[in-house]
Amino acid sequence: MSVAAQLELADPERDLLARARQQWPVWSDRCPRLRVVDELLDLPAWIAAADKGEVDRVLWELARLASPSGGDDVAAAGALAWLLLPGACATAHRLRSLTPRIDEVVAAQLWLEVREFPWQRLGKVAANIVMNVRRGVLRELGVGSHLEEVDPAWSRAVPLPPEAHQWEVLGATHDHAPLDPADELEEVLGRAVAQRVIDEHDRDLLISLAYAADAAIARGSRGQGGLCSREASRAVAAERGVSERTMRRRVHSGMRALQAVRSSIPA
Repeated sequence: MSVAAQLELADPERDLLARARQQWPVWSDRCPRLRVVDELLDLPAWIAAADKGEVDRVLWELARLASPSGGDDVAAAGALAWLLLPGACATAHRLRSLTPRIDEVVAAQLWLEVREFPWQRLGKVAANIVMNVRRGVLRELGVGSHLEEVDPAWSRAVPLPPEAHQWEVLGATHDHAPLDPADELEEVLGRAVAQRVIDEHDRDLLISLAYAADAAIARGSRGQGGLCSREASRAVAAERGVSERTMRRRVHSGMRALQAVRSSIPA
């Protein structure tokens, strides 16, 4: 199913696009800027020939009508999404290798960006929305640098397929049964506190983050459970009454100190 079909914008005689066509004369009466064409279906041709500034003003009016903080008109959101379909479809085509559901993901993100466009402070509606659709889709799929916004720790991980030779190397260096993760964590943190590498406050902070990250996974949150994932950081920062930035700075400092301690534990 195409991006247009996902949003009920494939047939001008039916569904959301038909409603938008019916509303066009009403919007034009209310908003002089929209009086550039008599029929919504004529607008793409006008856009192709018009000055960019004029186009932005028309799209801005539709964005205002579509926004819950403006006209809260779903049909206007449909009209704006329909006009932005070329950019959204191009985005879907470029990212098609990421998921077989790319049209669905792009359509959902396009609708969100149309409805949430900050018309009070931004212009250049088409450029901003299409750019944000791409960013949102990449973030949703956990791809590239946008994953850092969701889970900074996991964004630096390197996934290995089961047949990768690195697993053989790792297996050869661990002939005995591995230490239980909980026991290893207790040993590392205990040694770190005893050696005054971190204090008890840092230890408790790391444990709280571990629990929060584990809880986020259980709820099916996006990200892969990194210790400083956004959801875990926000929860623990609120619990302790500090800013997320302050907490992350302390955690990163503690983690760097712990690396030295961990290296002294026999494999």
